[in-house]
Amino acid sequence: MVDEMRLRVLGTIAVDDAPVRSGRVRRLLAVLALDPGRVVGVDRLVDDVWPGEAPVHGEAALHSLIARARRVLGAAALATRPPGYALELAADDLDATAAAGLHQRARGEVDAHARASLLDEALALWHGPAFAEFADEEPFRPVAVRLEELRRELEDARAQTDLDLGRPGDAVARLEVLVAAEPLRERRRELLVDALHRAGRPGDALAAVAAHRRVLADELGLDPGPAIRELEARVLAGEPAPTSRPPPAPAPAPAPPAPAEAANAPSAASTRANGAFAPPEASPGPALPAMIGRGSALAGVTGALGDGPVTLVGPGGVGKTTLARHVAASVGGSFPDGVVVAELATVATGDEVAPAVVAAVGAPGASGADARERVPAVLRGRRVLLVLDNAEHVVDAVAELVERLAATCPTVTVLATSREPLGVPGERVRPLPPLADDAAVALFAERASAADPTFAVTDANRDAVTEVCRRLDRLPLALELAAARMRVVSPAELAADLPVHRRFLRSPHRGGTSRHRTLHDVVDWSYRLLEERERTVLDRLGVFAGSFTRAAARAITDEPDLDAVLAALVDKSLVTASVDHAHPGPTRYALLETVRAHVRERLDEAGETAAVRRRHAEEARGFLRRTGRLAGPDADRRLAAVLAEWDELRAAVAWSSAHDPALAADLVAALVDVGEVRMTPELFAWADALLAAEVDLGTSTPWVHAVAAEGARFAGDLDRAQEHVAAGRRALAAPGDPAAAVLAFLHSEVAGFAGRGAESAEAATAAERLAVAAGDHRLRALAICCRLLAVAYDGDHDGAVAEADALDAAVRDSGDPLLRPWSVYARGEVRVERDPAAALDLVEEAVRLARAVGEQYALGVALVTVTSLRTRQGDVPGAARAAAESLEHWRGTGNRTHLWVGLRAVVELLAQAGRDDVAAELLGGLAARRSGGALFGADAARLAALRDDLAARLGAEALDRAARRGAARDDDGLVDLAREVLRAP
Repeated sequence: MVDEMRLRVLGTIAVDDAPVRSGRVRRLLAVLALDPGRVVGVDRLVDDVWPGEAPVHGEAALHSLIARARRVLGAAALATRPPGYALELAADDLDATAAAGLHQRARGEVDAHARASLLDEALALWHGPAFAEFADEEPFRPVAVRLEELRRELEDARAQTDLDLGRPGDAVARLEVLVAAEPLRERRRELLVDALHRAGRPGDALAAVAAHRRVLADELGLDPGPAIRELEARVLAGEPAPTSRPPPAPAPAPAPPAPAEAANAPSAASTRANGAFAPPEASPGPALPAMIGRGSALAGVTGALGDGPVTLVGPGGVGKTTLARHVAASVGGSFPDGVVVAELATVATGDEVAPAVVAAVGAPGASGADARERVPAVLRGRRVLLVLDNAEHVVDAVAELVERLAATCPTVTVLATSREPLGVPGERVRPLPPLADDAAVALFAERASAADPTFAVTDANRDAVTEVCRRLDRLPLALELAAARMRVVSPAELAADLPVHRRFLRSPHRGGTSRHRTLHDVVDWSYRLLEERERTVLDRLGVFAGSFTRAAARAITDEPDLDAVLAALVDKSLVTASVDHAHPGPTRYALLETVRAHVRERLDEAGETAAVRRRHAEEARGFLRRTGRLAGPDADRRLAAVLAEWDELRAAVAWSSAHDPALAADLVAALVDVGEVRMTPELFAWADALLAAEVDLGTSTPWVHAVAAEGARFAGDLDRAQEHVAAGRRALAAPGDPAAAVLAFLHSEVAGFAGRGAESAEAATAAERLAVAAGDHRLRALAICCRLLAVAYDGDHDGAVAEADALDAAVRDSGDPLLRPWSVYARGEVRVERDPAAALDLVEEAVRLARAVGEQYALGVALVTVTSLRTRQGDVPGAARAAAESLEHWRGTGNRTHLWVGLRAVVELLAQAGRDDVAAELLGGLAARRSGGALFGADAARLAALRDDLAARLGAEALDRAARRGAARDDDGLVDLAREVLRAP
């Protein structure tokens, strides 16, 4: 049906999938499509087609336009019926009526697979906002709103169908984008909570409820509805999630009326009021910042996606980011793996682009790996929309990245925003111009009334408002900054204060300061209105890379009355404030990007940049010292606080690495626990770079080696990890240095991965002793876990079980949420050979606990064990799900050591499922890898027996051929093979 569409109004008006060139013909067809099959009188058509500017001979002009429209659409489809004209198309020939019909059929369809197909077909009909460029105008607005609500209903129904099909993971991926687009739409929140619960993520489900409660309270002063509260209660009670929901009973669904029947329906006027395509009643909630006057631009950018990278270009403050977010919300449902937004405004150099993108994907890469290679690695095979926002200051690096993705990841669609094109092959540049006059006035009025509810555009002030918009070149950000002044000045006074000379953008080419001039003047004008102390504070706040707390601001400004100054800057729209009333925590402040750029220039001119940047870096060090180690009952909150400051830590390390390496070393050293919990790529790269510089790192040198050893161990380079451990020990300041315990623990881990069990246990014992002496309870518990695993792998299961149970009881009593996944995992892992059923229950509990607190390392190792245990139980589907998640987890983190361990579990699973050829190929590939650690104990015995079984079933020659194929694959190719077979039915 989609391929045979005659007239499209769900996006740019098109006939036979070809855009209609004439804007007037587009408008005529759009007016008639509001009431398909119904007669629209000549007078009404003239009024609607030529709003406010009807030609002198209106009827004759209409007849001429009808003739042109018939040449485009066909004479039979546009019938003359006194007293006017009617659009006569079959229901399936107009996309809006086709979508409504598919919706009705889907509501009556019992079979979930068929229902999913109908809903997908309906959603595929949208190519942009309904009625595109006319959506914000009368008479289109009511019908456009109802069609957009129909789209939301279809999206919600499609997510529900994923749940009905037993695919909660797919539903989560779909719903996270939809909820982000419309956070107040409670049905979507309810579906997301249900999907997370069914996906085995109760912690995330409860977090989704909490987020909804917070948004409702902040925005509307309301509480969640009974359905979502009931879901929350079920999750809190630990009730098992249903595997699927019974399909709804068929609802009576009359077919859309045919044109002949529609002729006897209510009049055109009443249909305009009620909507020709009205879906069931619902109340969509506001989400992203409202767009005014951008319907056509939204349709244009949306329509350009899919045919090469799209770059949305325009001057600062023109609204590129807002439009990109709306595009992502509009089309996100059509990308199976969702939307990834990489905010590049906080990166300082081109070298930071790739790590920022990897972090945005949520899959950090390994230490020592080229981050530019990590981006294709983590996106390979994913069908996503990647939004690269604010690329202008790192345009060369972004261009290189986009070219690399085009060559290696054809399923990734790129949308970039920049003040200039990227200049890459196949790029589709979409300029975003300033607003039209009417839209600029409307935006100014809306923002001004938000600042002062008594404000309105009237006949008395309209000329002054229009002049303000004209002098501000109709740039949305400039209008917002100026509109905020309506609290204290009139439009006429505002117009008089603005710069007299208009400065329009003169060149689309790179490198001209004239591109920046108009908004620069607006920001400078706002800046000059500030008091002297406000300017001083604002200049110094420009050093922050992202958002910041009041404490951090106080440390770098030295302003005694900072609260009052911050309040004034927020009030004047130069600083934004984010307050979370539902959860305790500091208010976070931020500068608009263009304001930040402006005040950094002022700071440079004053010669204060170096001094303020030093304060910033020293405050980052002070923050980490105040936060302390990630230990104790509030360890998860400490971790969240550190992650919230990551942009600032990145900026502080970058500056201090160049100007004060010892300070940079202090910052890296303080993050050693974060490296262990999150396997964060940038942290390991920072440590490697500091050590490679061969400069004095002061007393933090042993700790920097420890962080580098963490990264090398995760990357599978065990020799390099051991070298860092040895170098760190040589740099210890004294025998009692707390870093000695960390280095001993890392020695234990490296020896364990290398198969040296006795050495691992001995090093773990030493780490435990040193941790006790240093008062490091977290490290003591981790060392015990390491020792117990070494002992159990060496055959002493009974002793390990008793001690693991005691350790878990102690950790539970301590209330440390980051240690609990490890202690529960250890209890399960030491039981694997003696009591696999009990071990599985414990390890799956460790998975749940790790997910809830963001303990990435524990989550990954637990998933590998779940895969192995479910395989041995004969639960092939359950093992496949755990294996697929495990591979994505380890490849995303760049952890080669554990990735190959996870693949060994996949080999066992595939052999159990009868996929001998693929199992043999993977086994051959694993034998050729040198970064997965040694095989030993029960694991070695099982894989040896498995290879013998495969040789017996396949024959030695076939086994060798498969093994050679596996050895010839590169690392990503080997993982891709495993992923492909795990996804197969």
